Order: sequence, then C-alpha cells, then structure tokens
Amino acid sequence: MKKIKINGKEYFVEKETTVYEFLKNIGIYVPTLCYHPYLRPVGSCRICIIKDRGRYKNSCATLIEDGMDIETHTPDLIEARRWILQFLFGERNHYCMYCAVTNDCEFQNLGYYVGLDHFHFPTFKNIFELDNSHEFILFDNNRCVLCSRCIRVCSEVGGHFVLSEINKGINSLIVADGGIPLGKSSCVSCGLCVQVCPTGTFIDKYSMYLGRSWETEKINSFCFSCPVACGIEIRVRNGNIVKVLSNWESFTKGLICYKGRYSSVIKHRNVLQNRKHFRNVNIIQDSYLIESIRTKSSVALIDGTLFNEEIQKITEIFGTENTYCLYKMNPKINNNKITFDELDKYDAYIIYGWNLDKDYGTIGSVIKRNYRLKNKKMFRIEEVKDFIKNSIFIYPACFEYINNKRFWEDEIVLPTNTNDIGVLKYIGNKYLDEELVKEFDKIFIFTRNSDVLPLYEKDCYLFTYTDRQIEGFKEVFLLPSEYEIDGTFYNVFNQLISVKSITKEGVL
Repeated sequence: MKKIKINGKEYFVEKETTVYEFLKNIGIYVPTLCYHPYLRPVGSCRICIIKDRGRYKNSCATLIEDGMDIETHTPDLIEARRWILQFLFGERNHYCMYCAVTNDCEFQNLGYYVGLDHFHFPTFKNIFELDNSHEFILFDNNRCVLCSRCIRVCSEVGGHFVLSEINKGINSLIVADGGIPLGKSSCVSCGLCVQVCPTGTFIDKYSMYLGRSWETEKINSFCFSCPVACGIEIRVRNGNIVKVLSNWESFTKGLICYKGRYSSVIKHRNVLQNRKHFRNVNIIQDSYLIESIRTKSSVALIDGTLFNEEIQKITEIFGTENTYCLYKMNPKINNNKITFDELDKYDAYIIYGWNLDKDYGTIGSVIKRNYRLKNKKMFRIEEVKDFIKNSIFIYPACFEYINNKRFWEDEIVLPTNTNDIGVLKYIGNKYLDEELVKEFDKIFIFTRNSDVLPLYEKDCYLFTYTDRQIEGFKEVFLLPSEYEIDGTFYNVFNQLISVKSITKEGVL
C-alpha cells in the first residue's frame, strides 16, 4: 500500500501502476500525445508532465512511489504544455484547415485544449516527400510529430516490425523497411498504424472525407472475412460504412488484417454500385424463389462463406441428403480446442502449408511477435517432400518439437473459409464427386466466393457475392454481404459468433 498526495488530497494505491493511469482512474485529466493505453509507454512527447515534490516527470512512464506529492495543473505546467505544443506545431506542416483529418485529430484537439491560437516561432522549413505508393494508406512525414505510436503498434501488437525511425532531430523520419516506399515494403496492410496515429501522417485512402469519427455511429461486431472472426468496430454514416477499425476490447485485442479493415469494405462498395446488374436474393427471406426453380432432382453445393442460418434454410429446401460441400474439407477443423489467448503459451510454432500474413493475419501476428519479442521458435514447412529431403540441413530442430506428443495434441487445423466448421456441423463432410453429379439435373451453388466455375454440362445456378459479371451459369443471383444480414458462424476456435446487420440491403 502506497500513500501519495495529488493536488493536496491523499490517496492510497494498492497495485503497481503509472501516475497517468492512476490519475485517469480517479478522473483527473492530463493531456497525452505519444501515450496509447495498449502500447508500451515511452514518455517522448512530454505533454503529460506533472510535478512531484518540485520535479518535473512524465506521468505516463513514471510508476507511483510511496510519498509522492503530485501536482497536475499548476500555471507552470500549463504553460510548459503550451510551449511544447508550439514547438511541435511549428516543426512541420500542421496547417489543420488543409488536412484530411481536421476536426478529427488528437494533435489538433490538444492545441484547442491548451488555448493555442498562434505560433511564436517560424513554421516548418523541411518538406518531406509524400508517399502515395501504398494501395490503402497515404503516408505523409510532413505531419508527423514523432510520437512513435506507429512503430510500437507495428511491432508490439502486429508483430510486423516494418516501421522504424531514422535520422535525428528535426530531420527524423518514420520509414518502412529502412527507407523504401511503404507500398513496396513488407507492410501487410493491417492498418494499425493508421488507427493509432494522432495526426494525419497515416491516412486511410478509402475513408478520407467520408465522415469524421464524431459524425459516425460506432457499431461493435466481428469480422467475417476469415475464420478467426476478429473483433471490429464499424463506423457508419447515413447507412454507409465509412471505415472498419480493430476493437481493442475484443478477444483478439486490437488485431486485424487487411481483409477485415480494407478488402471487405471496398468489395462491399463495388458490389453495391453494380447491384443493378444482378437479381438479388436473400436465402432466408426469398426461399420461395429457390423453391420455384428447384426440381426433385436438384442438388445444393455450399461452402463456409455462408452463415449458419443460411445453411439451415438450404438444408430445409433441398434436404440434408441433397446438400453437399462445394469442396473437400478436413474434418479435423471441427476438433480445434485452443483459444486465441492460448496461442501465446507455446514455446514453438510449426506452420505447414499456410501463408499466415495473407490467409490468417492475426494468428500470424501472434506468432511473429512471440518470435521476435519473446525469442520463441518458429518453423515454416512449405511441402512435406521438401521438409523430409532437407530436414537434416535446414530444419534439424524441428524433430525435437515434432516428436513432442504434447505439442501435436495442441495443433490447430485451419479452415479455408470463415464458417467451414458450421458446414461440417450441419451436413458433415459430404463431397459430390463426378459420378454423383450425373444423378442430378440441376445444380445450385451457394457461396460468397465468386471464383467458382460451373460444373459440367448441367443447369448450374450460382448464388454468390460479386462485383463483376460471371459467365457459364444458367443464372447468377446476388447474395447480401456479411454487413447486410444477421447471422451466426463458428470461428477457427470453435466459438459461436453472432453478428448483426450493419446496413440495409442495397443501400450505398
């Protein structure tokens, strides 16, 4: 138990915590810039300074000690914060009226908070090159305050270690992979740097000018783009999805990949713009339409891009005996028992046949940051034949872990699509081979993956989610997106996930 004073009032502190966190918990506001609640504190900006027995300290990086006598808002502290912000504003291009994040910027809000309405110093002289090479992110060092949030979140949370700082003083720059354009770097487009940036240094190209945070409605949900089902925060304005953020309070603790943050939203917008070219069908509400086309000798092929409720309705229409998997599945995916939190407990990871950055970004983040920050072991096996051939030379340490029974009892078999486990639970691992196809006169394919080909010479009807014309089918119907309907699905950890519709069907 530690006894301290804050602004003349006594407090008792039981657990170890920083001065800033304790002040926040008791309702005393101290401004911050480089601090982020889910990142390691570095105390580089000095905005959060307080006085302890006459000495200036950074509240975000100072642990509480017994006997502290803290002052938070004395005239000299207020003036110091104002001068620090003046130096930061004058150092680079911070003309807020021309910035895409104006009125939605932590740095700008701090200026208002301290009453900063003019500069005592000449403004910036250095002009750094604008990096527009990335598909989703605009990167402008001219608006950077060197808070290092982006660097820390890229390494500590994402596990990517793409961003770093070079040079010194006013010439300091945030760079990717030592100094190459962001779009040509090893960036995996998770967008965490954009989410934590307190200025307009990193900006989402696809959400610029669509709505500031205070103009949007915040809806917590789960991502349907891959079987992890990351927690996400969707920002909606006038029925339109402005952007998708990661949810720090979900079980994935702020992790997200490019599929959930960018790809799903961009495809959703493209589909809405081209929706008039298709016949729109909701499997649950428009089941009568499917019934009108179906014959007694029809078969349904489904995959894990459907919600449980859609799968159930299809089995009601066609019967479980006439509903098959669109492709062969590994039945072991239904036996996964590990939780997301338990991924951190292992001392080694053997990855076989998956590019985690591309297919399972958040699981890849957990493994990469444990490998880099906690010195855990990681092995990647491309093909079994290559592994056996070169194991003595390239992978000798693998045998130690492969022969460890406990390790292999805790394997995760990764599904291909989001709700593959749901498909197995409803219809089992039934696959329609070439001979069985001949027994049916009509084939109905239900999948939100539009990269599917028509089967043989049969009448093939495709129910999918696409923004382009697809040839070779008798008719193509457009399904609603994952943002437009309520539903449930099973993620890779065998958890039942429930989501609510975010927008109305067909609303742009």
